This record gives sequence, C-alpha cells and structure tokens, in this order.
Amino acid sequence: MRHKSITFKLFVITSFFFILFISLTMLLQTVFIEDFYLKKKAEDFEANFKKFSTAYSELTASNTDSSELLTEFQNKNNASTAVLNLSGDTLRIFEDKKRMILKIVKKPGSDSTASPPIVDDIINFNLDSKIKMLVNGMQQWSSDPMAVSRVVDEGKVIIYNSGVKIDGQNNLVGISPIFIDREVSGIIIAAASLQPIGEAAAVIRQFYIYFYLIALVLIFALSLIYSKIITKPLVTLNKTALKMSELDFSAKCPYHSQDEIGSLSATLNFLSAKLDSSISELRVANEKLKEDIEKEKQLDIMRNDFIAGVSHELKTPISLISNYAEGIKDNITKGAKREYYVDIIIDEAKKMTSLVEDMLDLSQLESGSFKLKLENFPLIGLLNTVVERYTVNNKLAGKIFNLKTPPGSLEVKGDMFRIEQVLTNLIDNAIKYTQGEGIIKIVAENQGNTVFVQIENPGEPLPETELQNIWNKFYRVEKSRNKGLGGKGLGLSIVKDILDLHASEYGVTNTAHGIAFFFTLEKA
Repeated sequence: MRHKSITFKLFVITSFFFILFISLTMLLQTVFIEDFYLKKKAEDFEANFKKFSTAYSELTASNTDSSELLTEFQNKNNASTAVLNLSGDTLRIFEDKKRMILKIVKKPGSDSTASPPIVDDIINFNLDSKIKMLVNGMQQWSSDPMAVSRVVDEGKVIIYNSGVKIDGQNNLVGISPIFIDREVSGIIIAAASLQPIGEAAAVIRQFYIYFYLIALVLIFALSLIYSKIITKPLVTLNKTALKMSELDFSAKCPYHSQDEIGSLSATLNFLSAKLDSSISELRVANEKLKEDIEKEKQLDIMRNDFIAGVSHELKTPISLISNYAEGIKDNITKGAKREYYVDIIIDEAKKMTSLVEDMLDLSQLESGSFKLKLENFPLIGLLNTVVERYTVNNKLAGKIFNLKTPPGSLEVKGDMFRIEQVLTNLIDNAIKYTQGEGIIKIVAENQGNTVFVQIENPGEPLPETELQNIWNKFYRVEKSRNKGLGGKGLGLSIVKDILDLHASEYGVTNTAHGIAFFFTLEKA
C-alpha cells in the first residue's frame, strides 16, 4: 500500500479517530462513573421525593389511604419512609408494608406543639439498617435548628447526604412538611442507601482492557474495508478522467448509486458526452471560422473596391472643380460660359457632399450609439411627399410611378426622417436600375399589426449570390465605375442598418417583372 495513496490516508485517519473516540469513552467512564452515579442518584431521589411528598400531603389532607403510594415510592427508590406527627409523640416508620410505632423521647422542658421532638438514643434499638438510616436522618435534622425552621416554619423540602455510614453504606435523606389546610401538621422522612460501586468500577476497568484490544482489531479491519470501499470507485473515476484528458471519450464510469460517488460518476459521464459534443462543435466552428476568414478576405476586397470607388468618385469632381475654378480665376470665361463653369463646380461639390454624408450616416448607424427618434407618422403622406419630390424635380427620366395604398393615413411608428431616407435610397436604386422608360411600382398595405411596403422596378433578375450580398457595405452589383449605373455601395447598407434598428422584416427578391425590395413597419 503506497503511503501517498488515498486508501492509506483514509485508513490511517479512520483508525485514528475511532481509537481516539473509544479511548476517550473508556477514560471518561472509568474516571467519572462513580461521581456520575452519585450525582444522578441524588438528583433522581430529590425529584421523586418532592413529587411523593406533595402527593402524600394531598392524600393525608383528604383522609385517603396512602399505603399504595408509600409502597410504590419505596420500591422505586429502594427507600424507607417515616412520618412524624407534630401534634403527637410517635414516629411511624413504614417498611415493607409494616408499620412500626416508636416512642419519641422529648427534650426536657420542650413543648411538642411548639417544636418537633428530638429523637434520642433510638438508634440503639435492635433495628435493621434502613430503619437506622431513617432514625439517623431524623436525629441529624432535629439537631439543626435552622433545618427544623426551614421545614416546619417555611414549609421547605430539604435533601442531604447524611455523611454517616450505616452498615457500611452512605445514604440520602429527604425531609418534607405535611400540609393540612395550609398548616404543617407533620413531617415525612425518606432515606435511600447509596450502594457503593467501587468494586463494580474496578471490574469494568479490567473488562475494558480486553474490550480495548478486541476493538483495536475490529477498528483496523473495518477501516481497511471502509477505505477500500470508498477509494475503489474513486480510482475508477480517476482512470476515466485520465482517458478524457487524452481526448478518449469512449470510457464511461459504471457507478450508478444514489450517493455522491454515483453523482460524480454521472457528472463525469455527462462531462465526457458534453466534451465529445463540444469538440465536434469546435471542429464545425473551425470550419465556419475558415469560411468567415474567407469572407473577411472578400470583405477586404470589397473594402478595397470601395476605396477605389470613393477615390474615383472624388477624383473626378475634385479635378473638375479645380480646373473650372482656375478657368474662372484666369477670366477665360464670360457671360453664359462663366455661369456654366459655376454650375459644374456646384454640381460636383454636391456629389462630394452626398458621398461624405453617406459615409457619415453609415459610420453613425454602425457605431451603436445612434438612437432613433420614434414617433407616430402617416406613412401614405410620407410616400406621396417622396414621390412628388421626384416628379417635381424631373428625376424620373421618363419613368412612371405606380403608387398603390389603402385608404386613410396608415399611421406607423418609427423615425420619420430615417424612414424617408430608406424610401429615398430604395427609389433612387429603382430609378437607377430601370432601363429606359418603365413603371416603378410602390405598394403599401396592412398586414395585421404591421404595414408592408414594397418597391419594384423592371429589370434583369439578380443572381442568388448577389441577393445575399447586396446589403453588405462596400458591395456593388455593377463592378464597373459607370456613373449611370454603379453607385457608391453605401445606400443599401444604410437602409439595412436603419431597418434593423426598427426591428423590421426586410429583403429583396426577383419577381416576374424585375426586382422588388420590401420592408415592414410597426403600426402606431
């Protein structure tokens, strides 16, 4: 057995505590058994005597026979009893159901009605040891004026160890008043011997030597068995854990008891299954991570495309602004031509401003700090305003709006300014990708607790891969830098972020006639 093993440690600890417990138990019993016996005997005698004296007084006051009560008390406590009538001169002693009447020798000049008589020389009669105990107790009590006063005058019960050995035995004496009509009419005395147990204690000490040797053998045997029972499943659990550390999850713990070992076994089996599942998931997640890394690479490509696009978008207007501004400065233009140069500078500056605003909007929306200004507003009124703006400003280039809405204002809850931005971006997108003349359909309708909005433009359907990526920032369906078609790649990303903040359901789909963008808003 290895000294560092848990079996050995458990064996030593268990044996030590059992030996310590038995040693202390035997020591306490052999050293204190006599004192404990005397104290317990005195306590029991005092409690029983007080209860007996109270009951005896009640029976005496009601002129009821007390023989049965006397016999029960004497048998239970191995005691003798006596009654002294204060108004008379006799001491009645009750022993083994026999009544002995002894004359009391009074102290000369004493008055029997004023104080109890003093028993004198009665111990010299030919009496047995129990009677002698009673008489001796009576003598001790009657010779102590304070003790007499406590019983006769104060009505107290007193218990004491006589301190006088009679026939080699100590004894306990109890003296209690007898009340009749709340007056002390007599005294009841009880004496019980204290049997010496010194010899018995010596025999017990000798017995404990043999008992201790046998107990040591049993302790060592049982401790060894106990330690084996406890540690065997722990060793098995440890082996299973070691296999798990080597990523071998095939081993299972066989213990299914309804205790801590069984619970630990079940936990280890559960952990093994979870680790097996988690490692499998990690493998899947690793594959997913590889895909994400690949997507990140694609995103870097799109970001580079975006930077290239922004650079291109900024390069042209900056060049134009610079060139036309120099022409104006050099006074090479006059009249209408000068106005034309100024208009070009203003137009290119507006394009640059629009690009910067889109970039700022996207940055703000994706920062997480942007807060919507939610309010209730009429969606149909907003749709009419946006459509009218395109019509008045002649931005349709021959295209026609077909706006279909239900009657009423159709109140919705949202940020009106941002929803207007969504509609503007989607309609701009629809106009941009509608070739030549065509009808752009805008539909708004009730759908329970939400309002459904769809903007459809005629055109070629988009590939499925494009439909999935179209919401990504920096992404452009049209890869050329054609100003007529390719945008900045930010509009739909801004739309997506705004609709996400509104908890909207949105998307894009190919239709029989073209492409449709849709989203929902919560009703007011």
